[in-house]
Amino acid sequence: MNLDKVRTRPFLLLMISDAVEDGFLTPAQISTIESNLVDMSLKIAKSFFSPIIGHDLKKSCSIVMGVTTLGLLQLSGGDILKARKILVEDSVIICFRKGWESVDSLFKAHGGEADRAMLLSNYLYSDNEHKDIASIHEFLLSEQLDVKLLKEIARTFQNPLSDIEAYGKDEPSIKADVQLSVFERLMKRHSIAHKNYDDLKALLLTYRDEPDVFVNEFSEVTEAILTKCSAKVRLRVEGWLPSIEDDLHTVFKVIAFENSGPDIYIRFFETMLGGNINPSTFMHAYEMLLEPEKRRHSSLKMKIDTETSYKNLESDVPHDVDLSDYGDHTAIDY
Repeated sequence: MNLDKVRTRPFLLLMISDAVEDGFLTPAQISTIESNLVDMSLKIAKSFFSPIIGHDLKKSCSIVMGVTTLGLLQLSGGDILKARKILVEDSVIICFRKGWESVDSLFKAHGGEADRAMLLSNYLYSDNEHKDIASIHEFLLSEQLDVKLLKEIARTFQNPLSDIEAYGKDEPSIKADVQLSVFERLMKRHSIAHKNYDDLKALLLTYRDEPDVFVNEFSEVTEAILTKCSAKVRLRVEGWLPSIEDDLHTVFKVIAFENSGPDIYIRFFETMLGGNINPSTFMHAYEMLLEPEKRRHSSLKMKIDTETSYKNLESDVPHDVDLSDYGDHTAIDY
């Protein structure tokens, strides 16, 4: 096979052209292949784009080229002789169907609300280029499945102390929630509630001075947490645990234990959550601070005041206000 062709043409077209050159495909068979590709392109255009707009029809043809090439690669494993046999003895339609199974798996991974036309655009494949369409598909699917997994972990470990909703979290913030969940299990193990500031301070001091105690307890509570997770969540979270454990060891070492319990409580959880704390859950701890400590937590005070002001604003707005006098824009259908 001409290596220049391999670098600049889809695998499907290479197999067809080589079969023609070697006399394995007749003109009638070529005509059937072309007709099948056109029919599938029209179906794609009708289902996802517009069959009467030239640009959309051309895009649909390129998508069919990509999906069919993907299917042929999957059916043949990239083997030239197997690919030729499929095209000669079967039909190009089964190649498209096989590729479409992969496309459908990507659709399902994204869910019913996804823009399928946009997803299909990832399979565009012109007749004068060569790209690894199989690797592209695997990357797209793997990436979306990873997004779904992270969302599942975010929902599982969502915590009111965090100021970020589950849907808006990235991997570091999700990992922080897991770390928080682990530490809350350690607190529960010692019957320490969130307002038992001095007891928490004593526990942190113990973990700093007796790291083996922390290691053993960390191992026990994380195993208890993981037993309640799905297999995929467990595998992902297990990969985070060594760094979570190391991070906690580091935090224990830098805590200023000469400060009050409430101050240590705020600083400890702020550190774990990367500063993304829900201010309303820290109001009690702030009020328990010594006056000099309150001045050092001015940013938290601002967050608390903002949160309080917003809640007061919500409570002051009557639920039966008639907005009709404020103009037609109030009736915009968003």
